[in-house]
Amino acid sequence: MRKFRVTRDERTHRPGECAHRHIKLDRHGGIVTCGNCGAALSAFWALEMLSEQYASALANIARLDQRLTQANDLIATLSAALDDRQTIQKSTLMSDVPTLD
Repeated sequence: MRKFRVTRDERTHRPGECAHRHIKLDRHGGIVTCGNCGAALSAFWALEMLSEQYASALANIARLDQRLTQANDLIATLSAALDDRQTIQKSTLMSDVPTLD
């Protein structure tokens, strides 16, 4: 029989202790345990931790989406500037070509 350690801490992670990030669910007994240390976890604690991770992931996606939008805007600006520069260079080259008058 496996020993379980029940954690009752208020979401504080002490250095050197398990953070309980690898959650295992026993579908038959309704028990939530940590896959790393084997501690029995409160289902509410596990749900709260997962919801915080989900919110953090969504915030990270929003930040990355904002950075991607900024990068795309910068690429469009630089591309337009390059097109303008090439147009100016072409017109300068064409004006330097002697005509056969």
